[in-house]
Amino acid sequence: MSKHILRYCSVFFGLCLLAALSACGGSSSANGSLSLGVTDTPVDGASSVVVAFTGVDVMGPGGQMHFALASEQSIDLLKLQGNASAALLTGVSVPAGDYQWIRLDIDEANSFLIATAGGKFPLNIPSGSQSGLKLNNGFTVAQGGTADFTVDFDLRQSITLDNSGGTATYTLKPTLRLIDMQQVGSIQGSVATTLSIGTTLITATTCSPAVYVYQGMGIVPEGYNVTVTGGVMPLTSANVTLDNTTGNYVYTVGFLAPGNYTLAVTCAASDTSGATSLAFSTSQTATVTANNTTTVNF
Repeated sequence: MSKHILRYCSVFFGLCLLAALSACGGSSSANGSLSLGVTDTPVDGASSVVVAFTGVDVMGPGGQMHFALASEQSIDLLKLQGNASAALLTGVSVPAGDYQWIRLDIDEANSFLIATAGGKFPLNIPSGSQSGLKLNNGFTVAQGGTADFTVDFDLRQSITLDNSGGTATYTLKPTLRLIDMQQVGSIQGSVATTLSIGTTLITATTCSPAVYVYQGMGIVPEGYNVTVTGGVMPLTSANVTLDNTTGNYVYTVGFLAPGNYTLAVTCAASDTSGATSLAFSTSQTATVTANNTTTVNF
């Protein structure tokens, strides 16, 4: 009888050991899900900025992983204003753990820009077709969790025009932000039709108004393509547009991390290379919290 008991105990402890080893192995291979989209802040001088995406690469606990899109996605970034975005990956299964970078795979040959003044131009993306657009931003995917990110293309900082050869050449060198969609809020509001920026009324045809957003409070506003002398470059921006239904000028700035911000209105058309300063409205401050919209009116 004692031999049988010893045999059963041996089998029992053996099964327990196998279960423990399986559990240990299982924890290292547990997965989470990853979603990735793209959005944009606007730029003057273009009616369309189309970038052709072919795939996404990530570097994580299992090494480099490549996700080819089912078909090439030609996305007009200028249509993705405010809180709008376009999905590249939706809920793909990835190993849980820490990730070091994300890379967007680009088809430069099918990317282009349409100028506001007319004409379709190739969009030069240095090394775009070879090495893609890389974000060296770390992030973590939890076991059984969901990681949801959006890449913000700041076109005001990213697109340059070269006319030196007698032919217009547009180059995209993106200034990219990786935004955690589970920790974002937004700012929206209206701009009075009586607002003057410097000596220019916001309704004037010479004013192409935009709201510039800066991280922190007590910021001295400055522009993107100007010489910064005591000022700070914007984090992001949003066009001010006329709502034909209400007759009000409105704006929306999406995908902002929780924190304090300074906002100011400028006539963005004056934001040109070689300028030394821009005229701004009186600054406003805002505090953004996750999953909420803060209202700031000018």
